[in-house]
Amino acid sequence: MSIFYGFRPRHSVYYGDDTFYFWRRSVRRVIVMPLVLAFFLLVNISVCVAAESEKVGTLAPTFTEQLLYEGELNLSDYLGKKVIMLDYWSIYCVSCVQEMPHLAAIQKKFPDDLVTIGVDLDSFGAKRVQDFVKKQFPDLPYQIILDKKRKVAGLYSVSVLPTTIIIGKDKKILFYHVGYKPGDEKTIEDVIKKAIGK
Repeated sequence: MSIFYGFRPRHSVYYGDDTFYFWRRSVRRVIVMPLVLAFFLLVNISVCVAAESEKVGTLAPTFTEQLLYEGELNLSDYLGKKVIMLDYWSIYCVSCVQEMPHLAAIQKKFPDDLVTIGVDLDSFGAKRVQDFVKKQFPDLPYQIILDKKRKVAGLYSVSVLPTTIIIGKDKKILFYHVGYKPGDEKTIEDVIKKAIGK
């Protein structure tokens, strides 16, 4: 419980109604909510930094998951054969959607050496995601899997979207990036070029 909830003024003014009560409650909300949000932000940042430092250099966990339209995708089919890029995203994540065209462009540059897999974390059915992708990205050059139960997210310690992970041909995680800002795609492409050997 926040320390602010234990505070009681030594003297208060009573106006014959609940004016002071509601004022005090409003002040609590104004003070406490930003602190709560800041706390969770710091926790998320700490978790992300820890995940990055722990995962880079480790063997990539394998998984089999449902594809957006039909069938399943088994990561083992690509591990050790091509460079793999995992893009964790949601249709409600603005920065995720901003990043996707850039990742699509990178995939198109290296069609023979790179496999990009979109990992959608939306918890509702496939229909809404299908409609979104068909409308926004009708020519998306990579496959999307549905991770409704956060299984694949858990395997890679993903807690913030977007998260981009690159796996080398040695089956090890060589890049783990949380968030997106314009220009990040250049860093991602450089990592992929180096992994491919170009």
